[in-house]
Amino acid sequence: MIVCYLMLALESPMLQHLHLARFAPDLALIAVVWIALNMNFTSGVTTCFFLGYLKDGFVMGAPIGMHMEIFVMVFFMVRFFAGKLRVRGSVTLMFTVGMATIIACLLFALLSLLFDPTFTDYGMVIRLILPLALVTAPFAPLIFFLLDRVDAVFHTKGRDSLFAGGR
Repeated sequence: MIVCYLMLALESPMLQHLHLARFAPDLALIAVVWIALNMNFTSGVTTCFFLGYLKDGFVMGAPIGMHMEIFVMVFFMVRFFAGKLRVRGSVTLMFTVGMATIIACLLFALLSLLFDPTFTDYGMVIRLILPLALVTAPFAPLIFFLLDRVDAVFHTKGRDSLFAGGR
């Protein structure tokens, strides 16, 4: 959770300074996918809930609770599909994160339609779905590697970890 907070804290001002906020990878969403694939259900859903709450604090313009709902729903969906699709290697990992990004954007549009009557930028959300997925997906192996390393400090992992080689 601390690593995710640090990623959000660095990502937000750095991207604003570089004028890249619109085309930034969603590092917190990558962390949600990692959590769904690596943590047990109760601690995973709780972590995603609080990670969404943290993200709500960093994203201006979205109603409070929006990312909490989205991250928990994405957690459930990734957990469901993880049993059907083996996430092994960078390609399936990037595919999984890309699909999670698309789902999160569609959920954002749907929840905005339901709960935010002042939101009118649905066209922009729809136009940015694919670019956001294409920008976020390549960062997945790097963020997974980082989170695996941090997790290894606190827990011993088996050989079935995506990046466990050599331990």
